[in-house]
Amino acid sequence: MKKMGVLGVVVILLLALSGMANAVELKARGYWWMEAVSRSKWSFVGDQEVNNFSIEEKLRTQFQIIANENLRGVLDTQIGTNNWGNGLYGIGAGRTPNVTTGTSGANIAGDSNIMLRQGYVEYLWPGTKMNFKVGFQTLTLPAAFGGGSAIMDDQVAAAVFSAPIGENIAILAGYARPYDSNAYGAATTLPGHGTSTDVLFAALPVTFKGGNVTPFAAYVNSGYQTSSAGNGATSLRGFTGPNATTSEGLHGYWGGVAATVTALDNFKGMADFNYGNVAYNNNNVSAGRRGFLFDAAIDYTAMSLMTPELFFAYSSGENGNSSKGGVSERMPVVATPQNWKIGSFFFGERLELAGFIPTAGYTSTTLGYWAAGISLKDIALVDKLKHDFNLLYAKGTNSKDYIKELNNGGVSNVRNANYGGFLTTKDSLWEVDFNSRYSIYDELQVLLYLGYIKADFDKSVWGASSLTNAAQIQQTGSKDAYKIGLGINYFF
Repeated sequence: MKKMGVLGVVVILLLALSGMANAVELKARGYWWMEAVSRSKWSFVGDQEVNNFSIEEKLRTQFQIIANENLRGVLDTQIGTNNWGNGLYGIGAGRTPNVTTGTSGANIAGDSNIMLRQGYVEYLWPGTKMNFKVGFQTLTLPAAFGGGSAIMDDQVAAAVFSAPIGENIAILAGYARPYDSNAYGAATTLPGHGTSTDVLFAALPVTFKGGNVTPFAAYVNSGYQTSSAGNGATSLRGFTGPNATTSEGLHGYWGGVAATVTALDNFKGMADFNYGNVAYNNNNVSAGRRGFLFDAAIDYTAMSLMTPELFFAYSSGENGNSSKGGVSERMPVVATPQNWKIGSFFFGERLELAGFIPTAGYTSTTLGYWAAGISLKDIALVDKLKHDFNLLYAKGTNSKDYIKELNNGGVSNVRNANYGGFLTTKDSLWEVDFNSRYSIYDELQVLLYLGYIKADFDKSVWGASSLTNAAQIQQTGSKDAYKIGLGINYFF
């Protein structure tokens, strides 16, 4: 009888789950990526290396719980990136954890192994085309070129509204909270107010025959305890500047436009203009950060074997007068935008799972340069095999005096003006990349990517700075960097 009772409970549970399965549809998608990568001189100086050779793994899996065509929930997770033989992928990490006996191998398994990338609800208001997305989601401001916005492009807690307001016009607007220093359930919290950063944004996509244009605007208000007590919003990368003081908030705005033109036969044009202005709440009208980024590209689309592209980008740089009361001339940035890039090595998100060294590449640290180059995209000479080729030249627009001023002022961290990432007018580099992907199946690819950077960072400028490796820079000068990567990627 007991056995029959247990069996009956199991049957009832299965029937209940079956009913739930009929009520909603579950879809899974994502990519699982394993790769081996060899690196050299990614620090651009001497013998300082960032893990010469490693085998890495990253698993992204997204689940969509669909009630009907008007309502769904999205849960997006990630495991890794981590190296084989370490942490999540170290020997014994798959066994049952025992946190009371150690802090390595199996003893830390299950501790923060799964990362939440997205978790939100999306729905249409009944009987309308008004769309709402509420929760932790990927949010990017409009961009035509570069793969994403250079201002804000990240996973963030937000509420977003979009709807058509005419045949060719739509509206997108919303609110995001990227930072809040008070953690829910924490034993201690910061007293007072000013612990959060809030962003309001809106865009007006306009489509027409032969192209589209999207003007947009955003506003930020950040409290004096956003980062932590005594270390306010001005300490956040992307907001920091030489006139920032501790325990300080800020307010500011961005405006811009993204445009794509396809009216000309065989050509596709793309361009973006972004401007940002952030003022620190320290009653100093000269203190803050403001600047712009412009990019443009043109693709020739008439060739079946490849798509050639010419591109150009320019961002304003420091003029060297900041320590004399001037405003920082680099465009403010919310966090570290993930996807804006030119080429596939120095700028933006890399092919490598672990990305580039933190002092270089991303828009929150590299702004203050101009760059131009050519790409040959989707080269298809053999069935199932495609290649991408990039060649670019970049030079800084930041005054070399900016480094000297900060050094003379005794600022040891150089306000994110790090060697190898921040380009002065005395610094430049050449980059060449060749990336290949072969489709074993439609969902399974093997990737081989090669990259080389010929770097020329001025050793007299950086050797006189307050950086800890300044003496080595002065002695050896800049070194060239390369990468060789081989990976396998399962898309589903």
